[in-house]
Amino acid sequence: MTSRERIEQAIVGGEVDRLPYCFWYHFRTEPWFPQALYVEYRAPASEAVLQQYIDGMSRATYEFWRRYQPDLLKVMHDIPYETPEGLPFVRTADDWAKLTPLEPDMGHFGAQIEMLRRLRTMVPDEVPIVETVFNAFYYANKLCEGKLLEHLALAPDAVQEGLRTIQANLQLYARYALTVCDGIYYAVNGIGADAAPRHVYEEHFAPLDRAFLESVADGRFNVLHLHGYGELYADLLADAPAAIVCWSDRSTTLSLAAGKRLFDRCVMGGLNERELPDMCRERVFQQAQDARDSVGRRGLILAPGCSVPTDISPKVLLTIREFALHA
Repeated sequence: MTSRERIEQAIVGGEVDRLPYCFWYHFRTEPWFPQALYVEYRAPASEAVLQQYIDGMSRATYEFWRRYQPDLLKVMHDIPYETPEGLPFVRTADDWAKLTPLEPDMGHFGAQIEMLRRLRTMVPDEVPIVETVFNAFYYANKLCEGKLLEHLALAPDAVQEGLRTIQANLQLYARYALTVCDGIYYAVNGIGADAAPRHVYEEHFAPLDRAFLESVADGRFNVLHLHGYGELYADLLADAPAAIVCWSDRSTTLSLAAGKRLFDRCVMGGLNERELPDMCRERVFQQAQDARDSVGRRGLILAPGCSVPTDISPKVLLTIREFALHA
């Protein structure tokens, strides 16, 4: 089977020639990454900086794929969300109204799209590529320096206005990205007790996340990632459209087997990303085997629950590949 065929079969719960696998990490800390983009939220970067990002990110992602050969290539969206000139952060209620519409093919979004186009020409068509899109909770919380819940309690109408702007930008971008890649990896933040109370997520953010997933529902390789540790409110999105569901099954109250029953579709996980950097080969094999035994080989993509550290030993990642090639 090709990687595309293998993932397609995993999605429909069919028989595969071996276990498909996937893993990913951020590139922001690598030496080639443009220093100017380390400032997370800012006005548009210069054309030179954006070109440096396009060149470096496409090359690094391709080399990552070439070295590890994951069946599903998850592309990292390591370029920051673009804010208007003079608004690096949202510090007052009035600042939420200053967020502006963003064109999906211009500025930072445009640079990511160009990087995806270049990457698609480098990676064989038989390998499905999914673009990462973080949700409105994630970006809004970053924009106000982690004070989103505080802002929401003090000025809910103002925050909602800002959330609508961010949401519209993300949906427009994701629709455009689907013309280049095979799917969207939608990272849902705020859906766990470590980030927000259940009633807050359910009232303010679950409708946005559901609307986003519905807007890209034609993406055949879409991944719904529930980000968080401890208790997840997974039931709130259990029936939302996505081909694959991923979460930190080793570090939350929702096991891989329980999630497979809840979502009733292909799941991606089985490895503890928090422990993975320190695992020996035997421990990696043990967790991988346990994951396969808990849900069966059909409808499973072996992966960590979230990104692994950029400085993780290549030997560990190659061990995951070694297991999958014989599973």
